[in-house]
Amino acid sequence: MGACVVELTRGVTHVLPDTAIFGRHEDSTIRLPDARVSRRHAMIRKQDEDTWWFYDLGSFNGSYLNGRRVTTTCPLAGGDVITICDSQFRFELSVSGQASRGLLPPPGGLPLAPAQELTVAPMIVMVSDIKGFTRLSEILAPEDIAQAIGTWYGACEQIISAEGGAIDKFIGDAVLAYWTDTSEKARAAALNAAIALRQATHDIHDSMREVFEMAGGEFACGVALHLGEVSHGVLAPGTLTMLGDAVNTAFRIQNLTRSLGIDVLASGDFFDAWPGWPQGKSYGTPLGQHELRGKLSVLDLYAIDRCPAQFT
Repeated sequence: MGACVVELTRGVTHVLPDTAIFGRHEDSTIRLPDARVSRRHAMIRKQDEDTWWFYDLGSFNGSYLNGRRVTTTCPLAGGDVITICDSQFRFELSVSGQASRGLLPPPGGLPLAPAQELTVAPMIVMVSDIKGFTRLSEILAPEDIAQAIGTWYGACEQIISAEGGAIDKFIGDAVLAYWTDTSEKARAAALNAAIALRQATHDIHDSMREVFEMAGGEFACGVALHLGEVSHGVLAPGTLTMLGDAVNTAFRIQNLTRSLGIDVLASGDFFDAWPGWPQGKSYGTPLGQHELRGKLSVLDLYAIDRCPAQFT
């Protein structure tokens, strides 16, 4: 479902693509030529058919939604006001999008489209989240946590896209991504993305080292990679989704990054299934079989030590 933002000072309307970047850079979707605006300042991203989310991308001067500084992902509703330095925008949805939030459509409005079938196919699934984000949110100033998590959102978008993957959704401090291609090349790309995400959090920590050290915290992420059959598509009108045991398994593997003290984990199926990439195991260390919470079967896990393309 479509959406737009209206500049409140000039009355100019910007129709939004699925991902829109506000920033000073000339390639920004909505360019703001203000020295106080970061090159990549903030982002609006379509997450489901009728759901749009707003993110700050680690800007120095911050982004505000309805007068409050944005520190994590924020769902948008029609009429919300976005403020970036001296620029203000009103977010607007089409009638169908508003109907999905409980507003009645006008008489004679279009009927809801029928639900489509889900497509079942093998996919590479990636889950990554920030370790100890709840504690960080409690001990850091809002502007510091906003800069750190916002920079990470931007890194996720750039890294996963560059490696041929797609983001299904951000869930607070976590990202769910996938590759529909399961070739050796795609698996190598997923490994590259996982290591790059880990490096991105290290870079963010180093850039804000004094802030984190004074608070006694650390900015780090855990990443899980799995491969299995996923149901992907429109489950009900207005709702895009990824479902299936492979998605649940990826989230459970990611939970083990904390207890095992390992930042990047891959399942044995990531290397062995459809039809297999055994040489890829050379990029990790076997950890044997592990139980996953809520599952009866055990799973082979690998600690990923390096990736096909080394990052500096």
